[in-house]
Amino acid sequence: MTQADVLRALDARAAGQWGLVTTTQVKPDGVQGVQLLRLERAGALENVGHGVYRLVSSPPPEHLRIKVAWLRLDPGTPVRDRLTDAPGSGVVSHTSACAVHGLGGLPTDPVELTVPSRRTTRDETVVLHRAAMDADDITVVDGLPVTTVPRTVVDLLDDRADAARTGVFVAEAAARGLVRVDDLAPRVAAFAGAYGLPSEATGADLLEFLCERAGRALPARKGGRPAARASAPERKRPTIWEVAERAGVSHQTVSRFLKNDSGMKPATRARVEQAVAELDYRPNLMARSMRTRRTHRITIVLPELSGFVPIPLLRGASAAAHEAGYMTDVVGLEGGESRRASSALSLLETRQTDGVLSLVPLGDLADGPADERRPVVVLGEYDDNLQSRGRLADGRPSEEILRHLADQGHRRFLHVAGSQDWASARNRRAVYVEAVERLGLESFGVVDGDWSVRSGYEAARDLPADSGVTAVLAANDYVALGVLRGFQDRGVRVPEEMSVFGWDDEEFTRYFSPSISTVHVNKEEVGRQSMLSLLALLRGEPEPRSEVTDLFHLVPRGSSGPVGR
Repeated sequence: MTQADVLRALDARAAGQWGLVTTTQVKPDGVQGVQLLRLERAGALENVGHGVYRLVSSPPPEHLRIKVAWLRLDPGTPVRDRLTDAPGSGVVSHTSACAVHGLGGLPTDPVELTVPSRRTTRDETVVLHRAAMDADDITVVDGLPVTTVPRTVVDLLDDRADAARTGVFVAEAAARGLVRVDDLAPRVAAFAGAYGLPSEATGADLLEFLCERAGRALPARKGGRPAARASAPERKRPTIWEVAERAGVSHQTVSRFLKNDSGMKPATRARVEQAVAELDYRPNLMARSMRTRRTHRITIVLPELSGFVPIPLLRGASAAAHEAGYMTDVVGLEGGESRRASSALSLLETRQTDGVLSLVPLGDLADGPADERRPVVVLGEYDDNLQSRGRLADGRPSEEILRHLADQGHRRFLHVAGSQDWASARNRRAVYVEAVERLGLESFGVVDGDWSVRSGYEAARDLPADSGVTAVLAANDYVALGVLRGFQDRGVRVPEEMSVFGWDDEEFTRYFSPSISTVHVNKEEVGRQSMLSLLALLRGEPEPRSEVTDLFHLVPRGSSGPVGR
C-alpha cells in the first residue's frame, strides 16, 4: 500500500470527524501502524492521543482533547454512525459539557464523559460517569453529543461540584437564554440540602444561592421575585458592536475584517485586530450558521484513486480557509469528471458544504456568469488522475539546475526522468535536452524512470565507470534518493566525485546524508491563492488577481558542489 493510498484512506475516514482518525477505523482499509508512524515523522500526521491521529492538512479542532477522548470510547465506529445512537456510545458531560457549550469557564481537565453501562479507563486524564440518558437530555454541538444545559446543571449538582463555579455556569446560561430558571428549578430542588440550604428551600432558592456564591446575577423569575444581588458584573461573550466601539469603527468594518477583506487600510485593520485581541472576541459560528444557513465548511475534492496527494497544497488551502473561519473536509470522489461534478453538486445542494475547491476537473460546474456561478473553484493544475499540468508541470527549472552546476565546473550530465505519462516529466526532460545543447554542455543520456527510488538506484548502479558524468539531474527527490544510494553502494563519493540534484523539496531531503539539493515548489501558496479565490466567490467579491511569482527556486544542499572538490 503506497503512501498516497494511506493518505487517501485517512482523508476519507477523517471527513466529518474534525480531521481526526483512529487506527481502528483504518485497519479495514489495510493501513498498518508503521505506515501511520512514517506519515507522522513526515509531518503529515499528528498523534493527538493513543490510537488517534490528526491530519495536519486540517486545522486543529476546538476542544481537541474532548473529541479525542470521545472518539476513543468507540474507536472503530465513524462519528456519523455514533451520532445516531449518542447515549449508547457515550456523551460529553459535566465540566467538559460546560466547555463545549462555552459557558462557565469550568476546567476541562480531566475530560468528563457519561456512558450507559459500567466501563473503566486507564487514561488518568479522563473520568467516566455511569448514568442513564434520555434523548431529550442530549444535543449535538460541533458534531459532538453533549448533555443539554439543564442536564449539565443536574449532573454538576449530583456530582457536588463547586457552588461558585456551578453558579457561573447557571448565570451565564440563563443570561444567554439557554435555560429558563422556572423550568430548571424543579429539576434541581432535590440538591438544595446537599449545598447546606434549609429543608424548605426550593430549586429556585438553590439556583439563586449558587449564583450569589459566584457573584453573578440570576435573571428575575416568573412572578417578579427579585434576583440575587451580584457583587461582580456579569461576564458575557463580547459582541461585534463592542469590538467596533473599542476600535472606533463601524460594526460593518469589523465584519469586513473578520471576512479577511484585503481592501481595508492597514491602520484600520491594526485597530480592529487590537480590539479583537483585547476583548478576546470570537465569532459565534454556530449562531451564524443558523442565521445564514451556512455550514462554515469547505470541501476540497480529490479523485478517489490517485498515486499522489499534494500535502503542501492542501496545507496552504486549509490554512487560508481556517483564517477566514471555515473548516475543511478533504474528500475523494469516485468516477470520471461528470460523476465527480454530480457528487460535488449534491454536497452543495444538501447544504453539507458552503463551497468546493477541486484539484481535479469538474466539467462546467465552475463555469457561468459571475453573478450566477456556484461556489466552486477548480484548481486547473492537475488532470483526472491528479497528474501535474499547467504551472506545476513547468520544466524550466531544469535549465536553472544545469546553469547552476555548469557554474561549478560540471560539463557532462545524466538525467533520470520520471514517468512519461506525466506532463511534468516530459517537460523536465525536454528542457534538459534543449538546455544542454543551448548551453554547450554534454549529456551522457536520459534514463527512462518511473518516479521511484528503485529507478534512481538502478540508473546509478548501471552508469559506466568511464561515462565522464559528474552530475545527475533526477526527476524528483525519490529518484535522487535512489541515485545517491546507488553511488554510495558503488563507492562513488557524493558530492566530491558526483553531484546529484532532485526536485520537489520533500522533507526527507534535509535529513539524508548528504542532504539533497532540490527544487522547491511553492505549492502551499498555490493552494492558498486558490482558496482565496473561492472565499471571494462566497463573499460575492471580485476574484483576487495575485500570482505566485516565486513558484520554483533552487535549494542547493550537500549533494551537489564544484567538480572534484
